[in-house]
Amino acid sequence: MRPDDDISLVERVQQELRAARWLDTAEVRAVARRRSRLRAAAVAVGVAVLSIPLMAVVALPSRQATTPAEGGAITRAEIPFEALLQPEDLPMEVDAPTVNAGLAEPIVINPELARCLEAKGMSPDWDTSRYSRSQFMTRPDEVRGEDGMALKDDLSIVLIQDVYRITPEMERTLFAGIDRRVEHCLAWESIEIGSINDDMTEWADFHAMQSWAVVDRQFAGDESVLIRHTVGETRRGDANGEVLAAPMPPNVIAVVRVGDLVTVVGVESGTSESELRRLATIAAGRLCVAANPAC
Repeated sequence: MRPDDDISLVERVQQELRAARWLDTAEVRAVARRRSRLRAAAVAVGVAVLSIPLMAVVALPSRQATTPAEGGAITRAEIPFEALLQPEDLPMEVDAPTVNAGLAEPIVINPELARCLEAKGMSPDWDTSRYSRSQFMTRPDEVRGEDGMALKDDLSIVLIQDVYRITPEMERTLFAGIDRRVEHCLAWESIEIGSINDDMTEWADFHAMQSWAVVDRQFAGDESVLIRHTVGETRRGDANGEVLAAPMPPNVIAVVRVGDLVTVVGVESGTSESELRRLATIAAGRLCVAANPAC
């Protein structure tokens, strides 16, 4: 990477830090809870199912062959904000996205998948990106009904997106690695310890069957997969065996590659697979502004 690339990246990061909307403590905790919402499935007692109307799919522009530039040099390094999904891409009103940038970040497909692999005695061994940019979008802080009464005022994340720039070598191996990880976790019984009463005086092991499956491929970009994560009913692990929570709505994750850029798009539980395909296709088109080679 040339020295001017370093300067450009530093300047952009400094600009974004000055313009960033910093979360207060309550929001940070809410984000952390939702980042691991599937891990907390055992103590969930219900989840709101989002019904999203489908919209027209955006076609990805034709691309040149995916090869590094002459001499192996990569002409684009940092990932601009324009390469991310935009608020207008979503079918509902959202607040301005919260965005972060990083260097040498692991390409984590799903944190709960990592837990499954570790429980089975295998390291997730995530690939490491060169550059990354991440964002999440939330519904407005307050949603009001027709009568003007506030219906809710908590943080509700509807989309999480990570975009990574990878090496040419990783372009050839990344998706095969995703398949291997998913194949090891077609079925897994997760065990959590949690309280079964409000005053937290009684605790028990919570058991839930989880599974991952690749349910679609090659629907966007140069490569793409759609992964469905399901969590069955949660039961106490003792002789009682009481059902503590019903099965959760399936959670779907899209992974799309365009050139040397890879995006992982996650949406709130209950979002339809068709809607995620639509967003993933739009995301692929957005990546074109920064991919090597260009679309």
